[in-house]
Amino acid sequence: MKFQGSIVKKTREEKGYKQCYLAYLIGISQSHLSKIESDKAVVTVPELVKIANSLDKQFSYFIN
Repeated sequence: MKFQGSIVKKTREEKGYKQCYLAYLIGISQSHLSKIESDKAVVTVPELVKIANSLDKQFSYFIN
């Protein structure tokens, strides 16, 4: 199973959230979120849970 950052980006855009807003909700920098969305950074379990909660999804939604 692999985390899919592109699904985070797609879901964020569908919700109408800008990167800076989702990053604020999660408590990370916008640049770190950008790296997560492009699979250039490893997402931690706590970050994944916060992302999922902020986007109203189960954390497993972002794992393929």
